[in-house]
Amino acid sequence: MNRKALLALSLLATTLVSCGTARRFGKDVMLGVGTPVLMVYGGATDGYTSARNVREGMGSSAVVEVLAFPFTFTYNAIKHGIYGIIHVIDAPLCLFYGAAELHPQGPEIQPLDFYQGTFFDKKASSTDAQSGESMQK
Repeated sequence: MNRKALLALSLLATTLVSCGTARRFGKDVMLGVGTPVLMVYGGATDGYTSARNVREGMGSSAVVEVLAFPFTFTYNAIKHGIYGIIHVIDAPLCLFYGAAELHPQGPEIQPLDFYQGTFFDKKASSTDAQSGESMQK
């Protein structure tokens, strides 16, 4: 191995030693790779819930729910696709997050909170539906 490759490898290892950065990188990779599945699954589950809410909000029959579902599915599938793209873009940035976290008074790096309660999240948290603020359980 030449010296430049060894130096680059040691720099990479140094920046990824932090637990917060490693958790963030792991979550980014897992969700980035799983984006096609998340688009279909998230689009279907969130789309169904939205279509059901449209039906209840309009006080109408199942026909409205069925007619609304393709639109709510498409919207939510695109939303989950964008979340996946954000995770893919964030993964290489973990090199810089790790460097920032090495400083004693540096920030505590946390995984992105689009999908909460995963293996990579330190604490279970949720988002308040009214205010959008993150709440710790």
